[in-house]
Parts: sequence; structure tokens; C-alpha cells
Amino acid sequence: MSNTNSLEYAYEPVPKDKRMKLPALILVLAGYPIALSNFVIGGLIGINSTYIDAITAILIGNSMLIAIVILMGILACKYGIASSFLARRAFGQKGSLIFSMLIFLSCLTWMAVNGDIFGNLMVNLFSWWPLPASVTAVIVVFLWLISAMKGAKGLAIMASFGVPAALICAVVGFISVGNTDGGYGSVFNFIPDNQMTFTAATASIVGGWVVGATITSDFSRFAQKPTHVVIGGITSFIVGGMGFQLVGTTVAISTGESDFIAAMIALGLGILAFFVAVFCLWTTQDKDIYAGSLAIQNMIKDTKLSGRLTHKHTSLIFVVLTAVLAASGVFNFLLPIIQFLSVLIPPVVGVVLIEGFFIKSSKENIVVNRTAIIAWIVGGLVSYLSLTFNFFISPLIGIITASIVYLVLEKVKSAKQVKAGQEELDTVKKAV
Repeated sequence: MSNTNSLEYAYEPVPKDKRMKLPALILVLAGYPIALSNFVIGGLIGINSTYIDAITAILIGNSMLIAIVILMGILACKYGIASSFLARRAFGQKGSLIFSMLIFLSCLTWMAVNGDIFGNLMVNLFSWWPLPASVTAVIVVFLWLISAMKGAKGLAIMASFGVPAALICAVVGFISVGNTDGGYGSVFNFIPDNQMTFTAATASIVGGWVVGATITSDFSRFAQKPTHVVIGGITSFIVGGMGFQLVGTTVAISTGESDFIAAMIALGLGILAFFVAVFCLWTTQDKDIYAGSLAIQNMIKDTKLSGRLTHKHTSLIFVVLTAVLAASGVFNFLLPIIQFLSVLIPPVVGVVLIEGFFIKSSKENIVVNRTAIIAWIVGGLVSYLSLTFNFFISPLIGIITASIVYLVLEKVKSAKQVKAGQEELDTVKKAV
């Protein structure tokens, strides 16, 4: 049987003496949203919006994400457990496997996509690079494993290098826009030919990062107190989410390129773009490995493998599966899966939050909590309809719907249990 530390506290709360100080927590949390995808999201919004509309969408979208980060993080900090195990408190032992599978598939998919992107980046950017994109993708995926296998300490060490480096690169890119012919004036006065709706712009921000915001609780459980979660969550997503999306928007409008790498190359910053990609991908993907590993631990908790596979083992299993997908170059086939997961995961968040803050009656000792399953299904269906008909922000719709349904069903169930108990008591009194 492996000790708790080698399991990265998968089955036990993180001890108080193992919690992170605030600066370390901020670095780890910031390392997640400091991602290449945030440059891309910002670029897509920027090229299809006015600058003011883009900034407004970025502010509102990230405010929603920050709320999820803080609320999920406070629960994780309180109980000292990861997101997959928080789900047990609402869905039950077997019911929580749904969330673990969704997190596992989401992290696996993004890892494979980003591995494929990096492999193609190397081949296209450096003509002298001798390896094909598929082999390069496999190599970089295993490099990301190095820091993830070392657990929270490894994430913190990598973030201490990656976060400052990525920030410097982003600032240089932003300043370079001011040195172009049009300067910042052309950015401020930009009017797109086909303008994206404000709803679509906000939805792309929330939808693109709602899964990431959810699993930040895997790291927030190391916070010493809830106020650190609040400070860390706000700081990390202002810098990593809002900041990087703003840079992506600015650079895209200035160059006319929605693709961040192409935009940076247009500014004469191709090599810098490469280093941005290296740091951004590493500080994000090692956390995907970490979250995927914890999801596996939850899936095997009630089996004979529980406690036998350490964090290093489950991380390696996760990366091997990722490497197979990344090497196969299935980038285009994986995108529909990402969209599918963006519909199914947010309703789980709604259920977990209602259980943690309002119901407060843990279901971790029962097999399946049916009310949680029903709320999740209803939330997922409504979220899907919202996405299909382009109504408001589908992930947020899913969270709100699942929250309301779960709260109502749990209150009804509780009332029935009280009534049944009272009737039983009355029956006993009559018999006496």
C-alpha cells in the first residue's frame, strides 16, 4: 500500500502542514490559464469585434470563470480534496465516476490537441527540425509529464519559471503593436466586416475555459485558507485569462491574423512566439496530467487497485494514452469531443456547488445519488439546447439549470423523508 503522499493526497484531505503559502498558490493557479488557447480565444474575438466590445466580453466572461474558480476552490480548501472527490459528496461513490470520466476525457483531449499543435509548430517554424510532427508530439507530451509526476511541488517549480517567462513574452508582444505603422490607434478604431455578437464572444470565453476553471480546485485544495483561494483565483485569471486574451485580441487586430503564432510572426516575433508556446503549453498541460491522474484515482478508489497505483503510475498511464492520440494526429476529430464535454461538465459544477454550500449532506457513503444524476442530465440537455440555438451562454445555462433542479429535488426528497419519519413515529406511538 502506497503512502498518502505518493498518492498526492488523492484519498485523504491535504494536511494543514502541506498547504501552500499564498505566493506559491498564485503561481500554480496562474500557470493554468496562462495558456496558448487564451491567446487564440482573444485573437478570434478581436478579429471579429470592436476593441471595446472585445474588452467588455473578456471582462464579463472571465468574471464568470473567476466565480467558478473561487466557489469550487473554497470547497476544495475546506475539505482538502480534489474536484473528482468533491463530486462524490453530491453524486455518490459510483455517480461521481461520471464527473471523473468527463474530466479524464477533457484533459486527455486537450493534451492530445496541444501535443499535435506543438508538433506541427516545430515542423512549420523550424525547417531544420528532423522529426515528423507525430514523433515531436509524443516527445513533448512526455516532457510535460516530468513536472506533473512530482505532484504539487513539481507544478509549483515549473510555474515559477514558466509564468514569469510567458508574461514577459506577452508584454513584449503587446508593446510591439505600438511600434507598428498604425500603432494602438488602428486597434482602438478597428471595425470588423462581420461582427461577432456579444453573446457569442462571451460564450466562447466561458465555454473555452469552464472545464479549466472547474479543475483548478485540484490545486486550490492546497490553499491554507479560503481568502487565499479568493486572492489566488482573482489574480491568476486576471493575469492569465483576461491578460492573455487581451494581448491576443490586440495582436490579432493589429496584424489581421486571428492565429496567435501567425500574428506574432507578422510582428517579427516568430522565435518569441515559439517560447511563448513552450512555456504556456507546459504550465497548462502538466496540470491537465495532474487532474487526469486524480480522476483515475477516483475511478479506481473502490477497486483492488485503490492505493496500489501511485500518482506517478496514474500520471504515466494518462500520458501514454495521450501520446497515442497525439501521434495519430486526430486534432480535427477531437474538436467535437471538446464541444461535447463543454456541455456536460458545467452542470456537474452546479450540482457540486449546491451540495457544498446549501444542502450540506454528503452523499459520499451511498452508491448513487439519483437526484444529482437527474439534475445533471436536465442541465446538460438545457445547455445543449442553448448551444444549438445560440441562446445566451450555454455553459452558464447548464450550471444554473442543474443548480435549480438539484436544489428543488433535494428539498423535496428531504421533506418526504421528514414526513415518512414522522408517520413512522406516529405509528409507533399508536402501537404503544
